[in-house]
Amino acid sequence: MNSPHRFSKAAPLLVLCVMVFPAALHARVGETQDMLEKRLLQPGVGKLYPRPTEPKDNKPKSPKDRDTERQARKEAQDDVLKDIRAFLPADTHEMFYWKSAVANQLSNDTGWKVDVLYIGGRSALEVYKRVGDSLNSFEVKGILNANRGNSSWKKVTNEGGGTNGIGYSYELEDGSLRASQQDGWVMVFSVKLDNYVMQQQLVAKAENDHQLDQQKREQAQKAPESVSGF
Repeated sequence: MNSPHRFSKAAPLLVLCVMVFPAALHARVGETQDMLEKRLLQPGVGKLYPRPTEPKDNKPKSPKDRDTERQARKEAQDDVLKDIRAFLPADTHEMFYWKSAVANQLSNDTGWKVDVLYIGGRSALEVYKRVGDSLNSFEVKGILNANRGNSSWKKVTNEGGGTNGIGYSYELEDGSLRASQQDGWVMVFSVKLDNYVMQQQLVAKAENDHQLDQQKREQAQKAPESVSGF
């Protein structure tokens, strides 16, 4: 299936062989929210996944409140996107879904937590986190297959962080999408979003460097007075 990739703004590469079999998930980077949810939110397929939030008042907490609080802390610690959230576009809209891993049965025990960032009305980044069972190589290939359209994935290396964008392990040959995979999750996102994040990281670094330079100048000016009399 072609992916409507809309969001726009080394060493030899090894072509990743992707197997042809039914996709592991029902999400596609580049689709509108309506398109994605028409497939994903079908009976026996998936549902909205409300993310737990910590209570904001100081009222005595019930056992349920404390459990929710623990879950919220764990979700925050395990947040795959925590390092890039400050660099996302202002119109980013985030949704969370649950996708069952059992055919025609909405299992709550084995499945996927799917975190989707919509930008400009279309999905620009999707995180597929395996729950219940360990993520395996066949599922990874299925997710990549579901998002490749008529292109092919190349194996690449970019760790991300700093001013290097999101970081990725795969890139489509048509230059539209990138993907990364670690234990338990796969993330697929548009190259445009990655470039935007990288630009914002560069801006933030430049501002931070300017502040550090200014601080050093002020320290140099004050140092003689500070140490006078020793």
